[in-house]
Amino acid sequence: MKKSSYFLILVILLLPLVGCSSNSDKVSKEDNIPNLKVGYIFTNHHTALMTAASKGEEFKGEGIYLKKDIDREKYTLMKDDKPVAKLDLVVTKNGSETMTMMGQGHLDLGLASSAANIAAMDKGNKIKILSPVHTEGIGLVVGKDSSINNWDELLKELENRDEPMKIGYHSPTSAPVILFEAAIKEAGISYSNNPQNLDADILLVDLKGTSNLIPALSSNQVDGWVGPSPYPELSQTEKVGKIILDMKHLPPEGKWHDFPCCVASATEKTMERYPEVVEDFMSLLTVSANYSEKNKEEAAEIVAKWTGVSEEAAKMSSIKYTTDPNETWVSNVELIFNALKDSNKLNDNFKDKEYKKIKDILYNFNYVK
Repeated sequence: MKKSSYFLILVILLLPLVGCSSNSDKVSKEDNIPNLKVGYIFTNHHTALMTAASKGEEFKGEGIYLKKDIDREKYTLMKDDKPVAKLDLVVTKNGSETMTMMGQGHLDLGLASSAANIAAMDKGNKIKILSPVHTEGIGLVVGKDSSINNWDELLKELENRDEPMKIGYHSPTSAPVILFEAAIKEAGISYSNNPQNLDADILLVDLKGTSNLIPALSSNQVDGWVGPSPYPELSQTEKVGKIILDMKHLPPEGKWHDFPCCVASATEKTMERYPEVVEDFMSLLTVSANYSEKNKEEAAEIVAKWTGVSEEAAKMSSIKYTTDPNETWVSNVELIFNALKDSNKLNDNFKDKEYKKIKDILYNFNYVK
């Protein structure tokens, strides 16, 4: 056989592989529907997704539900009893990792903090925020034997210390640390990320993942931390730490209520190729978020079983589940945007932009409105 013939056969064999490098190009052979990957974190901030997967066909009456293929891993998104997409649920360590994987094409849809999404878009990642998945649910925690029990006592402790207080966080683009930085800056408290800066009141320590929050406290690596539910509640039930503040009550009181945290987002590529699937996925999240808000005890039980945290800790949560991007929520995202700018975390596309100028870049609410 001639070399040219070998080459022709090789090209024909390779043709089916062309263009299949990213997950959103893959189509389920069984149903001829897209196979999409959804990133989320083991936190009850993402209860809507866990509830949808756990309730499964019990949501059939809503017209949209998940059919289980492999528990906690693979599901078929069903609409009116017809399959519309295969979904792989992928656990990530934090919002930054979720955004990195979306930017690399390894995830098509993701649940992560609004701050992580904004930071990713600043760097040029082609994604859009579709809706919130909850608000609030952030706590300030110190060691269980600490003499600090509230915000005022924390301020007194800072006045009397000879060295910075070490406060940890799980990700540099997470809502807890963004909110904390904004609040302590407004309160006139100095802070730094540099361990050599002994003049700061607070040293912020990146603990690189929610799984390190409680161990860092028990090992005295930090004096306290800010983190998402269920970790503040879990630290208390495990008798490692104590919650001294639900962070919606940070001063000035009222300013941080209904504070944005985690959102649902999609890559622009996924929205362009599968707009109806994205809309169906968001319909499912809305159904599930509304159910979780109305049935908080059951939702807590689902999260406890799914993540392994105690039911006691899960039921202590003060999270509000919603996918409604109302005016208050959109307005409050500006606080996160400005906090990111003020802390020099936006240095590319949004460096010289005002929030009102880039709303159209950040959001696509068409799937939930």
